[in-house]
Amino acid sequence: MKKRSLLALAVSAALLLSACGQELPPVPEELTGWAAERANDALEDLGGVVSNALDELKEAEYQGGPFENNLESARAYLLKQLQEKYGMEFTVVGHEDLENYGPFAGASYSCQVAPAGAPEQVTTALVSQSMYRDVRDGYAVYFFKEEAEAPVLALCQSKEYVLDQRISLEMPETDRTWTPEDGLDAYLSESGAYVWLVLRLEDGLELRDYAEQLLDFLNSLEGLNCNLLLQARANKAYLIHLEVQLLDGFDASAFTVEELEEDVELCLSMGSPR
Repeated sequence: MKKRSLLALAVSAALLLSACGQELPPVPEELTGWAAERANDALEDLGGVVSNALDELKEAEYQGGPFENNLESARAYLLKQLQEKYGMEFTVVGHEDLENYGPFAGASYSCQVAPAGAPEQVTTALVSQSMYRDVRDGYAVYFFKEEAEAPVLALCQSKEYVLDQRISLEMPETDRTWTPEDGLDAYLSESGAYVWLVLRLEDGLELRDYAEQLLDFLNSLEGLNCNLLLQARANKAYLIHLEVQLLDGFDASAFTVEELEEDVELCLSMGSPR
């Protein structure tokens, strides 16, 4: 008799005995092993079907999007959006990525762009077939970069323990159209922009020396009108990584030398931030 028939008979007998109040005999090991194998095979088959269905769903096309699911169409749409937004021609300068997220979310396209007449003004831009039909980018930093960074540079140059600095105005990508006429104060308070500042300090100092220098620097930030992402480096390593929300009531008195010394020690133990 085949195994399938044997298993059916065993199950039927078990059910009859159970109904009559009889103790169930053990199922032969051969049959339980065979049943487990068949169940496992069925689960593997089901998993393959589900995986294939998900792959097919992801590859399905979004219907009615503003551009087709290919680089040429997506690139042309994004560049047209940028020209309408800023009144100037842009070109793609690198890092193109087109990802399809299926028939509901559609494809998203991102790349690095720059104005045709200013190739050094590089920013990232993004559009999608569904949620982000209006281009999202961070080009507005170039309208306010010099004015926003100048006070930060002046502060760094006033501190003898700051050997060098790297300063960069950053902002999240947005579909809002910023113009120079909006003004620096409105831009800094409403756009989510911040100044990324990396201080270069002297190598070979004690942790407490670095903590004292950082505390002095934090106590000198009151006159700045921007949020900061503050980092400091020495000995080819990062000493601190701190988000300073100057526009939201930052209070330097909340810091002590002891706490900053512990932060520096912890930062050194964790390695460079990603």
